[in-house]
Amino acid sequence: MAVAPSCAHAQVVTQYFPSLGVGAGELSEEAAQVRATRSYQPLGYRNGPLTVNLDGDERIGYTTNADQLQTGHKSSLINTRGHIGAVRMLNHEDQVHADVSVSDLRYPSRSLENRTTWTANVGGTKHFGHDELGAAFTHLSLVQMPTESGALLILGPVPYNLDDGRVSYLLTTHGRLSFQPEVSVQHYYFGKPRLTGISPFQDQSYRDRVVINEAVTGRYQMMKNSHLLLVVQGTQIKYKSTNEDFPVRSSNGFSVLGGYSWNEAGPFQFRAVFGYQRRIFSSTLYGSLSSPIAQASVRWLPTRLTTVSASVAHGIEDAAFEGIVGYTNTSAELRVTHAYSRNIVFDIHGNLRKAHYPASPAQLIGTPIGQEANNQSAYGGGVSAHIYLNRHVSLDFNYDYMSQSAYMGPLFPTHLVTAGVHFAL
Repeated sequence: MAVAPSCAHAQVVTQYFPSLGVGAGELSEEAAQVRATRSYQPLGYRNGPLTVNLDGDERIGYTTNADQLQTGHKSSLINTRGHIGAVRMLNHEDQVHADVSVSDLRYPSRSLENRTTWTANVGGTKHFGHDELGAAFTHLSLVQMPTESGALLILGPVPYNLDDGRVSYLLTTHGRLSFQPEVSVQHYYFGKPRLTGISPFQDQSYRDRVVINEAVTGRYQMMKNSHLLLVVQGTQIKYKSTNEDFPVRSSNGFSVLGGYSWNEAGPFQFRAVFGYQRRIFSSTLYGSLSSPIAQASVRWLPTRLTTVSASVAHGIEDAAFEGIVGYTNTSAELRVTHAYSRNIVFDIHGNLRKAHYPASPAQLIGTPIGQEANNQSAYGGGVSAHIYLNRHVSLDFNYDYMSQSAYMGPLFPTHLVTAGVHFAL
């Protein structure tokens, strides 16, 4: 869960879900720095095959822009976070897991921006010989800020919820070829910010929608953990709003991607898929939208204590604007993490994002929802230090900078400084 309100994301929820063609219910990998600082890592509660981890932190800080607007207010901040996670191994391969995270963010000088967010996830995998069944369900209760791409230029965080369920099955053959069908269903439902006004877009329930994805991933094994990939995915998006004053926002689409995954033991791993994406809207006013689609990630361990990682993503996403339903977004991040000693870890990161919004259809230009073509950009970075005092207590120091814009607005800078204490079982 992100602490920094200055961080800009194309779509914040994407960080909670697996990449295209990756199975549901998997556990994330342990970072190299965790292994390097193992003597300071919390042990959690262990009872045979069950492991429970409990942690939380208290942070104080200062931001030059709590509103994430060009004329935003400065404020100190207090961030309280908690997390509990449990994993039960059913055998050497099968597992079930669950976790809940809560974050409460308070601005003493800007109470309008106060919010509490939380996420919950359950999932697991079951093997049938070499085949694998995976399932996961995630609930997110988050907020959207005006600098996030696809968001309206509106004062105050917009609360929204997302329920995501997905099932996948890895079907192996006697040769090098395997197939992995997957079905996922996402339900978005939006609220409204805590402010007064007469704008019809203040209540954003018109953005409520259900997204269904059906995908099949073909994998051809080159080496033990390296595969050629082919991903074919169909998408149906159904908006719940039936307001006759606006065009129907629902759509159907598909994407086809090819790529390669290298995950052999060693200092270098990468995964990249590239292809073509098309979305056809129900309303003839919106027509269709086509774009390249890509996801790529690289991790390099030049030493046992240092990790360099990079990721890039590009594709079509949904906007909050009635006149511009779909837009294309590109995001990239570079991160370097270094364990300076057994109990001190440094992190440096940089990121950028660019969204392109096409113009509204000609029939909508001049109407209240008509929009001209526009771009929205953001770039920035930060540094942090994590100091382990022992297995249960550690200190965090962070600085983040972001130059970003809200929709149809100029770039403006935001600085964020935080310091905190982290506790773990």
